[in-house]
Amino acid sequence: MTASRPAALIVEDQPFVGLVASDILKESGFDTFHAYDANDAVELLDEHPEIQVMLTEAELPGPVNGLELARRVARDRPRVRLVLTAAGKDFQESDMPHGARLLRKPYASGDLQMLVSGMTTLEDA
Repeated sequence: MTASRPAALIVEDQPFVGLVASDILKESGFDTFHAYDANDAVELLDEHPEIQVMLTEAELPGPVNGLELARRVARDRPRVRLVLTAAGKDFQESDMPHGARLLRKPYASGDLQMLVSGMTTLEDA
């Protein structure tokens, strides 16, 4: 990975959806990492401090869903920008951690590109 490109973590249990999101983010200038559940995501975040954006499915299966993962990341790594994707109508923006953005599925590539544009953090020189 080159230090000049921002990195994004995609947490998605449906591989095809994750690959599409990865292509969109790569076109937007990001290097990407993939996780299929919250445990994998935490490991990748620990291994790759260069990750600046996390895109996660809110309704991930397993003991920790994407919403709870986003809450933990917001608490432990507040500089990581968060985007939650959701298909369910029961999910509301008010459920999300402060500063997180909601992207309803199915989404267009332009919607994801617009949401992540300008989301990277600037490190002190």
